[in-house]
Amino acid sequence: VTLTSERGAVPLEDAEARRRVRASLSDTLFVEAGAGSGKTSSLVERIVNLVANGAPVGRIAAITFTEAAARELRTRVRDELERQGADRNDRQLLNAAGQVESAAFTTLHGFALRILADHPVEAGLPPGFAVADEIGSLLEFQEAWRTFAAQLGDDLDLLDLLERAAA
Repeated sequence: VTLTSERGAVPLEDAEARRRVRASLSDTLFVEAGAGSGKTSSLVERIVNLVANGAPVGRIAAITFTEAAARELRTRVRDELERQGADRNDRQLLNAAGQVESAAFTTLHGFALRILADHPVEAGLPPGFAVADEIGSLLEFQEAWRTFAAQLGDDLDLLDLLERAAA
């Protein structure tokens, strides 16, 4: 990978890392880089290469920090699979483009939820459990806190501790 500047083509310092993301398909990788550094482009290339080499898109996981980044990754992977599938007349890539939504391109929280939803009994959860939304979670916490505080009774030493904890 090179960067073109007024001095001509200059190799990027991380060219080997970028090549590894695209080409070291048998390795599990953690990619960490700043905004605008090309992470998504490198991941899209890697995912397309994985699929082109026979990996089912539904068996690929790419974990991001935000839902927006996960949506962008899904869109770009789908678009690139469609583009390369059409250019190569490759049915495998075109079929994979239609299956991108089944892939785990999600946040860490979304990935954990997916695992728990697929294996609730093993995780000690009831089948069909749901994650509380922010307001519901706050209300449940407040009720649990009131119950906890009521169980403390009139112990003044605990009351001081309780007030500090609430603060």
